[in-house]
Amino acid sequence: MDRRAPVVTALVLAALTGCSAPVQVPDPPAGSNVLDSADVLTDAQEQELDTLIEDRSVTTDAARVAVLTVEEADGPIESYAREVATAWEVGDAGAGNGVLVVAATADRELRIESADGVRESFSDDEAQRVVDDVLAPAFADERYAQGLGEAVEQIYVYAQGGEPPQEPFDWVLLGWIAGAFGLVGVLVAWWIAADLRRRRRIADEELRAARQRDPELRLTEEQRAAYRKYRYHHRKQDAVTNPAVWLPLYLANPALYSGGSSGGTSGDGQGGSSFGGGGGFTGGGASGSY
Repeated sequence: MDRRAPVVTALVLAALTGCSAPVQVPDPPAGSNVLDSADVLTDAQEQELDTLIEDRSVTTDAARVAVLTVEEADGPIESYAREVATAWEVGDAGAGNGVLVVAATADRELRIESADGVRESFSDDEAQRVVDDVLAPAFADERYAQGLGEAVEQIYVYAQGGEPPQEPFDWVLLGWIAGAFGLVGVLVAWWIAADLRRRRRIADEELRAARQRDPELRLTEEQRAAYRKYRYHHRKQDAVTNPAVWLPLYLANPALYSGGSSGGTSGDGQGGSSFGGGGGFTGGGASGSY
């Protein structure tokens, strides 16, 4: 009997069953709903997109959105997005309300991965519309932040039973005032970036002061980033400004002490992180390219 036969048989069976290496899933973003691995967003744009998601999640529990950009997906983007969404547990536990937006810039592929529960209000056809009408044109023009922001907005509108306007602008009028809007946009972007830098300096000064007072105080890079995010969103007198006091609060409740709005809100949503133990990703959503 040929001793090579079992080896050959095993190889044939492996080929027939389509055995492949497991998908390499990146770690979820620390203290954020956005992971820009492809580096297509500035720090200010990433912060603005994360704040948008948090603000929308505060007003509704219809959806929990997360965003991932990579240069290349590890395999077909549909299966890659499903693996990431499942591993990250996008959405609230038992609600099936998670939505993951994935952009693979080197592959020029896009994917909106929807959990089973959210598909009752945000259908696959609507997801395809967001991919084709919002994400693809914006990414083709390298307007990454604008495309992702508009996509997030529309996902929340659809998930709450609404319908985004098909023609939100009067294009003739827009042509006359485009210059003015462009100038305003530049000024707003400059202000956001300047404010982000200023708040980061304040947080870093507080971290240095705390370390000087207590040399034994040691925060990981993830904890330092979470403290900066917390101080960016919490500026009033009741904010915790001592990292030594903040750290045990953060360890007890990371979602509450890593950012998010501290003001009053409407609706029943909890806001904060989109990673709440969600699941139920069986392949719903839509894909596209640009």
